[in-house]
Amino acid sequence: MMKFPPSLDDAVKARAFRATNGELGIKLTDTAIFLAACRIDGVEVLGWELWVIDHECGERVAGPCHAPGGWCGEIPMRKGTIAVLGDDGEADATEQQLADFDVNVEVEAIWLPYLRVNFALAG
Repeated sequence: MMKFPPSLDDAVKARAFRATNGELGIKLTDTAIFLAACRIDGVEVLGWELWVIDHECGERVAGPCHAPGGWCGEIPMRKGTIAVLGDDGEADATEQQLADFDVNVEVEAIWLPYLRVNFALAG
């Protein structure tokens, strides 16, 4: 499975979280650059998932608990719930889904610095 498009800017890769399986967690501010590289390289985007990185999260954790190298798809929401956030879709649909999701309104503020987007790519 492809982890990132070949022409992805090295600076974006340097800012990204790299999971132990090689997948990248892209900073929310870099998602447009990532998707543009996918389009340029003809890499098919299958969807996305939001991660909390370098911290434990979930129902058993009251707040960020440092866990270097860890990542989790259970996102603490402002309404007091835990959610797995992501969707299926090609690059344009994924870009629109991310634009429509107001992370600052939906996710507990204390978790925002630790959020990254992981993209599922074909190939």
